[in-house]
Amino acid sequence: MVRQDAGETPGDVDRLASSSDAARNGWQRTIEDTRAMAADREEHGYETVVLVSDDTSPVAPASDRDHWGLTYLVSGSDREAFRDARARAEFDETGVYQASQEGNTFLVTECLDHDAELVVFLAGVFRMEHAVELVRAALDRGEMYSHVRKLNGEVAGSIRHEDAEAFFPDPDAYYSYEPTEFVDTVGDGNEEA
Repeated sequence: MVRQDAGETPGDVDRLASSSDAARNGWQRTIEDTRAMAADREEHGYETVVLVSDDTSPVAPASDRDHWGLTYLVSGSDREAFRDARARAEFDETGVYQASQEGNTFLVTECLDHDAELVVFLAGVFRMEHAVELVRAALDRGEMYSHVRKLNGEVAGSIRHEDAEAFFPDPDAYYSYEPTEFVDTVGDGNEEA
């Protein structure tokens, strides 16, 4: 593992670029699937907003922050499109489509308002090992949040989802990344025989 200086944390896209072909292909398929789903909704008369995250972070609840859930870093123009859609719609239905590969979760969240005929698609990828505490909190609370954020971490807008299980249908896959207690299996030579 390469130690990085503060402020040099690579985003998911950078991490994927340096990872295996399978992971890169998984991210590319996720983007293609997101755009295909949006095109399908548009053919059925819906307005769509597609947000492809440059960095998706699972954020567990903590006393020092106001938000928890998945945060999506998106460009300024995409944030504005999201804010506009959020102001015009009550997203009362969520579809979650995902695949996991090599410890990455590739995720598309479809937020729908059928009355307004408006859909927001959020596409992201995150490391399963970073989501353990979020998975536990979301399933315990029975809800989940998606937040669109700026580079500085400021949340530009949020959507609440009532079904946390849709995001984490196999929590044990995440829990398998929990650190286990260290057990000293090496004696110091002073044991009695």
